[in-house]
Amino acid sequence: MSKIIESNYQGKYNTSTRTPLSKEDIKVDLSFGPIDLLMGSYGSCMLGTVDFYARKKGFEVNGSKSEISYEMSSEGGKVGVINVKLSFDKDYTPEQKETIETSAKDLCHVGNSLNPSIVKNYEFVYGA
Repeated sequence: MSKIIESNYQGKYNTSTRTPLSKEDIKVDLSFGPIDLLMGSYGSCMLGTVDFYARKKGFEVNGSKSEISYEMSSEGGKVGVINVKLSFDKDYTPEQKETIETSAKDLCHVGNSLNPSIVKNYEFVYGA
């Protein structure tokens, strides 16, 4: 069954969005726009996906964080480049790092839903 995400435009670039999981509306205005929401969703999805696959392999990634920057395409109206930095508060074995990096790059649903023409640059920092 699909989930309904409801957005209400209130004029002057203000929108409120309600999801089945949120008790409060998410407010979007000129200070925090739709592309910011997309990047936040991407970062949250990667961290959640990494956690899911790490737990399947018997380790945890608590204390992780994402930082994402983006550049708009010269074609206008589209994201052209996404720079992802994922930081983890401890070091991991090479096998664990492979799980982390593969799940972040290849298994995140949001990332897999983005246009494949978007250039994605990844940086992984361990022991931060």
